[in-house]
Amino acid sequence: MANIDTDYLDLLVKRFNGFNRPTDAQRLIMLLGERKTRSDDENKKLSVLLRAEKKSDELVLARAATRRVLNAEKTAARKLETRKKVLWGAALKTASKDSPQIAALMLQLFNGGYISEKDKDVVKSDLPAITEPNTSIITP
Repeated sequence: MANIDTDYLDLLVKRFNGFNRPTDAQRLIMLLGERKTRSDDENKKLSVLLRAEKKSDELVLARAATRRVLNAEKTAARKLETRKKVLWGAALKTASKDSPQIAALMLQLFNGGYISEKDKDVVKSDLPAITEPNTSIITP
């Protein structure tokens, strides 16, 4: 007689009964799982099906874990890239106060289409701070 985990079988039968279109294997598990008495041959079939379902569940969990790891890597890479951009932007802004060439470059970036129209409102308040110390060189 095949060794059958009845708790897992009951769980699967309940889960599969809620499916709109269970697969053939899932229908067979439901059919055999709901029977009160099963032959040895049916128990062997059911045991094989249960092992396959356990492996399928393990595969789903492993894929989810893999997806979480990959998403964490992508998120970390995006955060690092964002941090680099912020640091470089802050360095340029600070350097533009002392260097007319960098201030001119930042003004070109502002007017040259490198900053979207909706974001220009955010950085407009910084333009006087960039151009004031160098007003003889740059005019907005």
